[in-house]
Amino acid sequence: MMVLSSYLIEKWRGEEKNRWELCGSFRHCQSGGQLSDALIFVQSIKVASCHTYEKSHQPKNVEDGASYNGQVVQRMGGVARNHADALGRLGCDSIFISAIGDDQNGQFFRQHSDRFDTNRVKVVPHKPTCTYLAVNVRGNVKYGIVTCEPLLSCLTPSLIESNEDALESADFILLDANLPVPVMTRTLEIAKKHEKQGIYCLIGRSDKINFTVWFEPTDIEKTKKVFDTGMVGAVTAASPNANEFLKWAKLCHVSVDPSVIDSADSVLELIEKEKTKLLLNTSVFVVTLSNKGSAVAYRNKLGQLEYQSLPPPLHMDKIISVSGAGDSFNSGVIAGLVHNKTVVESLQIGQECARLTLQSTLAASEAISSHLLA
Repeated sequence: MMVLSSYLIEKWRGEEKNRWELCGSFRHCQSGGQLSDALIFVQSIKVASCHTYEKSHQPKNVEDGASYNGQVVQRMGGVARNHADALGRLGCDSIFISAIGDDQNGQFFRQHSDRFDTNRVKVVPHKPTCTYLAVNVRGNVKYGIVTCEPLLSCLTPSLIESNEDALESADFILLDANLPVPVMTRTLEIAKKHEKQGIYCLIGRSDKINFTVWFEPTDIEKTKKVFDTGMVGAVTAASPNANEFLKWAKLCHVSVDPSVIDSADSVLELIEKEKTKLLLNTSVFVVTLSNKGSAVAYRNKLGQLEYQSLPPPLHMDKIISVSGAGDSFNSGVIAGLVHNKTVVESLQIGQECARLTLQSTLAASEAISSHLLA
C-alpha cells in the first residue's frame, strides 16, 4: 500500500482539540496477510500547540490583546502522518519520502516517527518545517497561521519521478489534495503508466473489488486539485467529508441541495441517482458526515453498486478529540481490505479505529493495533 501525502506537525488551541493538516502520501502493502514495506511520501510537518482554557476563564473576546491561562501541547499531525501512524499500528510497515526543515520542528518529527522508516526524508537547510497554529475559542476556529510555502516549493514532479520504482511496485496510492497539482498529476500518470492492478478486496468472500488510487480531499477548496490534473478518472477510491462532497458534486456538474448532507441516507440517495457523474471511476466512495455517520458506496467486480450507511462511531458526549478520527477510519478500512477482509468487515474495522481515536488526544490512538484485524 502506498500513500502519497504531505504531512504536518499541527498546532491547535481550545477546548475541542480539532485537527488542521496539510498533507499527501504513498504507502505500499501486499494484498495478502503479509504486508511488505510501505512507502509514504510526506510533504510537510505540523506542530500541534494546544491551549485549553478553564471554563471559568474562557475569554469572550480573544482580540483584546490579553493573555489567558491554558496548556500547550506539541504533537504530530497531518493527514499523511495520521494514516501512516494508524496503518503502522495496524501492522503495515512504511517508509517516508519527504522534505523537512533543519529546525526544531524537523527534529521533533524525527524523534516521534518510530512507526515508519524516515531514512528517505530529505532535510532542507534554511527552510522551516511546515507548521500551523490555529486559534480555537469554545470549539470554534477563529483563524490559523501556517508556514509551509517555503518547503512546498521543494516538492516537484522530479521527486516523484526519482521514486517511480516504488510507485510501480505499490499496490495502491493514497493521494491527498495538499500536494501541488503538478506533483499530483505526475503521480497519477505514473500509476496509470504501470497499469497497476491495485488491491483486490473481498466483498462477499467471492466477489472482489479493485482500486489503485485512494484520494483524500483534506479541504473543501483543495478538492478541485484532482480535477485540475485532468486525470480524476485515475482515482478509484475517495473519502470526502460532508462539505468536500458538496464541492465534489459541483465539480461533477451535479446540482445539490446543501441539506442533502443532513443524513447518510440522503447522500446515498443522491449518489444512486447521479452515480455516473459522482462516482466516476471509483470503486469505493466514502462520505463522512461527522455526528451523522458515514455514507458508503462500493462496486463489486461486476461493476454493481452496493450502498451502506454507518452510524457515528461514538456518541458526541464521549468524544475527547476529533483530531485524526477520519484518517483512522480510512486506515482501518484500507488495512482491512489489504488483509482480504470483506468491505463490510473493513468498514467495521474503520469504525473501531475512529472510535478509539475519538477517545484520545492523539491523531491516531495508541490503542489501534493489528488485533483489530483478527
